[in-house]
Amino acid sequence: MENKEENKIEEKKVQNSFLSMIQNKLNDQDFLQKNNSIILFCLELYRVLVSSLLILFVPQACGLESNVHVCSYEENMTPTSNLYTAGLVVNFITMGSFFFMYLFEINREYKLINYLEVNTSKPCDNESVGKALTTLPKHRAQNILFLDKYYYRFAMLSILLFVTNTILSGFVVYDFYLDNQTTTTFVTNVLFMITKLADVYSTINTPKNIFYSAYLKGKIQYNDVDPEKSESFRTLDCVTKEEIKEEEVKEEMINVELVEVKEDENV
Repeated sequence: MENKEENKIEEKKVQNSFLSMIQNKLNDQDFLQKNNSIILFCLELYRVLVSSLLILFVPQACGLESNVHVCSYEENMTPTSNLYTAGLVVNFITMGSFFFMYLFEINREYKLINYLEVNTSKPCDNESVGKALTTLPKHRAQNILFLDKYYYRFAMLSILLFVTNTILSGFVVYDFYLDNQTTTTFVTNVLFMITKLADVYSTINTPKNIFYSAYLKGKIQYNDVDPEKSESFRTLDCVTKEEIKEEEVKEEMINVELVEVKEDENV
């Protein structure tokens, strides 16, 4: 009987420990951010394909007048002119540029999640975040800055290629105009990526040490070092440098008043 009761107690302990571990994971900021990023990244891959390979995914007319039909993917991949060939080449170059942009984007996001954290009680300005980065090991801070720099470069290149690709693909597609599907699909696919690129531009168009999340909406800013990743953890307890100074002044005034009260009591 005693052994059975002890086994039941052990089982409950194991169950409680397991549930506690799951609960901690679900409440963990890094775990939630990584999962959200993975889901959004998978959706982004579809966006890249349909908005880059416009000649393949926009419905076009093929065949003679007596037998006009929607072009198959195989027919869309068969060039009929130099302009068509140039359009296909630029389509795939644009897709490649986007993949490199996303490669740096997802790596940047993971480094920000792993090494930094969102701390609403800390300053968010460029100088203060730069000082916080000094508490990271040097190679980690340099890794973040490296990924952020190349994310910026590939994002700007992708924006330029996207504009070029849209114009060139438009000429190609409308040489084989089918019906309203052609216009609707073309415009939808282009707008699909414009919203992403507008979001990317607002993410990269920041000072050196301002790191916005590329996936977590509401423009979450990583402004503090993860305590587990810092070389020497230190705390700052305010939102702006002005408030820091105000708090320090208040503390000094309180200390002065306490000293005066003690002096009066001694007298």
